[in-house]
Amino acid sequence: MTTRTLPPAAYDRLTAAVARDTGDRRTAALWSHAAALVRHAHVHGLAPADERPPGPDGLLKSLESLAGCHPALAPLADPAVLPLWEQPLGSAAWNAIEEFWDRHPALEDGRRVDGYALGDAYQLLSDEARKGRALCQTPPWVARLLLRLSLEPAIEEWGPADVRMIDPACGTGHIAVAAFHMARVPPIRGRRSAPVGHGPRAVERALAAVSGVDLDAYAAALTAYRLLACSASVLGVSLDQVPASWPVNVAAADSLLDRTEPLLAAGAYHACVANPPYITPKDPAVRDQVRAAYPQVAAGKYSLALPFTALMLEHLAVPGGFVAQLTANSFMKREFGKRYITDFLPRFDARWIIDTSGAYIPGHGTPTCILVHRARPPVGDTVTVIRGNRGEPHVPEDPARGLVWEAIEDAVDNRLAWDRFQAGADLARRSGDTTT
Repeated sequence: MTTRTLPPAAYDRLTAAVARDTGDRRTAALWSHAAALVRHAHVHGLAPADERPPGPDGLLKSLESLAGCHPALAPLADPAVLPLWEQPLGSAAWNAIEEFWDRHPALEDGRRVDGYALGDAYQLLSDEARKGRALCQTPPWVARLLLRLSLEPAIEEWGPADVRMIDPACGTGHIAVAAFHMARVPPIRGRRSAPVGHGPRAVERALAAVSGVDLDAYAAALTAYRLLACSASVLGVSLDQVPASWPVNVAAADSLLDRTEPLLAAGAYHACVANPPYITPKDPAVRDQVRAAYPQVAAGKYSLALPFTALMLEHLAVPGGFVAQLTANSFMKREFGKRYITDFLPRFDARWIIDTSGAYIPGHGTPTCILVHRARPPVGDTVTVIRGNRGEPHVPEDPARGLVWEAIEDAVDNRLAWDRFQAGADLARRSGDTTT
């Protein structure tokens, strides 16, 4: 999959140009991105109207039309989420937005409607989201590996009809969209129960299986739009024809501190998958609230990634549920990680530790690793560790085909193949013992 993403400076110039009209970079980013979202809906035949109304007023009418397509899209017409109705846009700023998207549409190559480029564009346009909340999208190839080590075994264990997953830091929905496709058409390996069908029931079931929560209300609305866009595309219909009764489990909330949001109910998920913020909270009040809520991991100048681990392992996952995250490896080197390593993580069943610090992951300047645990006490004495020996010799043209990332995927493939072989051999041995 190839996306048409420009260098970050190009998006920053657009935001700056529009902000000269709005007087506010946040609103400028939202005007710019909302225009891209409406274009996405029209280009792919998802909007209820064939023609896109012109001008800023036309954009507002299009957003209201999309908001009426499904209850999950109502935030697109909510001024608290998109304050566009309160800050009108002049013709010069509008022309700059139109010219930008004419030249550089936020679309994937071909007819894919997944919206990866749309999600990336919001990160690039909004420095408030990027710097203030550390919004950093998980590339689709990284999301697929995280899900392969968490949602896929959860489907094998609990069955495709019952499995549920959540990304409690979903951003604009890269992981949630990948999970939707995996839940709709589960991979078939070994002696597995037959997957759910490929028709409307499979789409409804996949929507019910996937949940996402994010602090950024617009990012959450974009996640809901993307999930519905994928659903409508599979069904071959426009957004207003996706049944309003079908669930879209996406909410705007503080995953770490909100205990009233239904999607954050305890013990509800068989797989928890996230690429949480790596920053330390800048607001002292929030920092202290998180430290009080997660004293087992939030020590010193902690990274928010550690409380997210505790949230998933101790609260969100069912007993034995799979928890996978891409996270900064700073906890391995700094004092705040000592309690996390010596006291917290040993309580859980570690399955994978993968060094991704040498891989080129766009937007992730911080060295990272992948951690996969099960929400249960340790079982056995084996943890699969993939260690990095060297980084990329140069920036790969296609990061998904970088030497380091491909080596990581090969190592995962080999280990999973060996595990399946051992499981099959053990089953055959037990069957032979039973029949003799």
